[in-house]
Amino acid sequence: MQRDLQWPGSLLLKEAVRYLSIVEFDLQNGSAATAQHAIRPEPLALFCHELLPSGLITRIDNDSDSGFYGPLEVSSLATRAASAIANISDADESLLQETLLKFLTLAQNDSMPDATHSCWLCIRMTLPTPVWTIPRWHMDGRMLDCSCPSPQLPHSKYAFTILGPSTRAMSTNPAVHATLMTPLSTGQCADPNEPNAELAAILAKHQEVTVEPGQIIRFSWGQPDSPVHSEPDSSSSMRLFISILLGREAELRDMCDFRGQEYGVWYNN
Repeated sequence: MQRDLQWPGSLLLKEAVRYLSIVEFDLQNGSAATAQHAIRPEPLALFCHELLPSGLITRIDNDSDSGFYGPLEVSSLATRAASAIANISDADESLLQETLLKFLTLAQNDSMPDATHSCWLCIRMTLPTPVWTIPRWHMDGRMLDCSCPSPQLPHSKYAFTILGPSTRAMSTNPAVHATLMTPLSTGQCADPNEPNAELAAILAKHQEVTVEPGQIIRFSWGQPDSPVHSEPDSSSSMRLFISILLGREAELRDMCDFRGQEYGVWYNN
């Protein structure tokens, strides 16, 4: 990664490396063999917060759910995404392109090199809405069928909020996950696709992490300890939320087939 694309202090708070190479010695023949020992990443990680550029964006004109399934080419993705956002907002396209380029580059360099060929880039722009006044606490389920050599390692998504309130997330806590899996007064667990006032009241006693505006987070999906999170209350705020999932080409093509999307083509719902 070029130095001018780095954000100062953009190290994870709880981990500095993803993989560790350990030299093991065979005492019988005196030879040395190198074994790769995977370090399981934290379910939720916050990158050090850097302020967004002044004058980046203050308004969006309408709701939009757009994005891209295809090859991860950070420069062209940043350019295309910035243009799409600027077309329906007052965003400074040049500043936005720089911001997105840093985000995409960080995600690429933080991931395993053999799993960054393709991506799902998701851009969600919303006008003020009362839908999430009550949170929709949930965990992200399986996004794709993993073909990694080390399938026990979780896949992750990277995300940040450029305008409006940040995603809400619970601190990693077994009690939170247990609550999510416990039937409510209805006799059933909360629907992960809908806000639930009863679940929200129960989880209110547990600690949330503080995600600052513009702060990049990484969170796993499809794991028993994947973060419990929700859209924020944006009843009085416009919001621009961006996330990216990385993977091998075959994995993302399978994801497209499952979701009815076309690989290599931008979509706009």
